[in-house]
Amino acid sequence: MFRLNVNKARMLISSLSLLALLVCLLVQNQAVSFAAAALCAFVCIFVFYRHLPQLSGVSPQNPKARTLRAITVVNGLLVLGCILFVVLQQAGLIALSDKQASWLLCGLFAFFILGFGNVAPKLPFNRYAGLRLPWTVRDEDTWIVAHRILGYASLPCGLLCFAGVGSLQTAAHFSVSMLLVWILIPAVLSYLFFRKKWTP
Repeated sequence: MFRLNVNKARMLISSLSLLALLVCLLVQNQAVSFAAAALCAFVCIFVFYRHLPQLSGVSPQNPKARTLRAITVVNGLLVLGCILFVVLQQAGLIALSDKQASWLLCGLFAFFILGFGNVAPKLPFNRYAGLRLPWTVRDEDTWIVAHRILGYASLPCGLLCFAGVGSLQTAAHFSVSMLLVWILIPAVLSYLFFRKKWTP
């Protein structure tokens, strides 16, 4: 089976990420550039998934390792899905009205918030998936607090995203605002917890 040591896996992921960025910037044909970026993203996701225990430091025997693997797969599919959507839109195969685009955006944000919020408390302490802030990746207790709060905040923020569909004029801005609020609440509260724990 395809295996690399940790340093080579990190180097390959970094190199492919840089290559995808360069292709998007330098290739004039948008459909071609996005397709090439999708290929690079797919290889990065595959390499990351294959080397997840070594890269994340989470043992395969850890009960939460399965959650980390599932989140990695979902994140990968989300990235590839977004790239595919843009390619199809640029090719003229998908055309959305402003109303349809607003509904789609609100729905995607709401499902993301509700879905990730549901699994957030089950994520193991790692540096690759989750609310990765300087204070959450330095202390496991702070990580746990941040992701529990993220889980609690997901239901009201997700439902408010759905409610934003009713106001089509500001639906996109409202959905982005809800996403930021959903991230900001656990970020601030976990930082206060971290400061309280580590301040003499």
